[in-house]
Amino acid sequence: MEKEVTVIEVGPRDGLQNLSQYVGTEKKIQLIKALADAGLREIQAGAFVSPRAIPQFRDMKELTAGIASLPGIKFSALVPNLRGAREAIAVGIDKLIYFFSLSETHNLNNVRQTREASLLGLKAIRELAASIPQTELTVALATVFGCPFEGFLSTGHVLRNVEKVAALDIREITLCDTVGFGNPRQVEEILTACRDAFPDITFAVHFHNTRGLGLANALRAYDVGIRRFDAALGGLGGCPFAPGASGNIATEDLAFMFAGMGIATGIDLEGLLEATRLLERLLPGVALSGSLYRAGLPRPQPPEAGREGIPPGPEISLPPHQDW
Repeated sequence: MEKEVTVIEVGPRDGLQNLSQYVGTEKKIQLIKALADAGLREIQAGAFVSPRAIPQFRDMKELTAGIASLPGIKFSALVPNLRGAREAIAVGIDKLIYFFSLSETHNLNNVRQTREASLLGLKAIRELAASIPQTELTVALATVFGCPFEGFLSTGHVLRNVEKVAALDIREITLCDTVGFGNPRQVEEILTACRDAFPDITFAVHFHNTRGLGLANALRAYDVGIRRFDAALGGLGGCPFAPGASGNIATEDLAFMFAGMGIATGIDLEGLLEATRLLERLLPGVALSGSLYRAGLPRPQPPEAGREGIPPGPEISLPPHQDW
């Protein structure tokens, strides 16, 4: 089995969008640089949305200018419409993420339009992206594993909507558990059905840890063949238009789980924890939910340590990416 995955850092976008406090541009740039230093190679920088709807991203032009010199990083951004897509391309964003919900009610709350209108918007953005060399486009489908307004959606409903997106020549789709309703059995059923029905599409997953099942769902997704995972530093995040939506899987927890299984992520865990410490300094008073950050990396002791009369040995600093 292939033992390599891609972790897409969504903290600068999904992690910050739900905060009531505005995070200044320089602080965002600091955070993104720390993530890049830790080995993250795909980072969602923010969203090109109305500042009235989400004021956190009113500085996208200045932000992208401040991170443009970082080498080897693919920066993406959410775009809700053609105007947002044009603005993202104009400032050099490599990858556009167009999002809409499989729940009509959530879509109306989130982007103020029907799903059919969202599909028309996607068609226009696809045509724009196809005309710009090296611009990529992915679609993020929200509420795949459950909606706070409409409850659980059937696998058939998911497949019908994926088919509509695939028909527009989209070749990467992220399936999102927007409010953390999903469980491993449901994840296996939906992902297996999607991969079987659409073998030419690359599927990614975006799990929230609202009910504590984020890592379990990610592991099941890996077992059925998914190799692209969204996560947010410190477990921040949530949808401001979905009641009950709380944080994402913590990037440090996901990377630690895969590292312990011998699955490469390219992430330096020590560097990632340093980025989490920076996040805590930048956002005083904001609770971080990552378990690895609270507990720290394991520091194995010699077998004799702790026996009567034998003092424990010194801490052992493990190099990144080894099997523990």
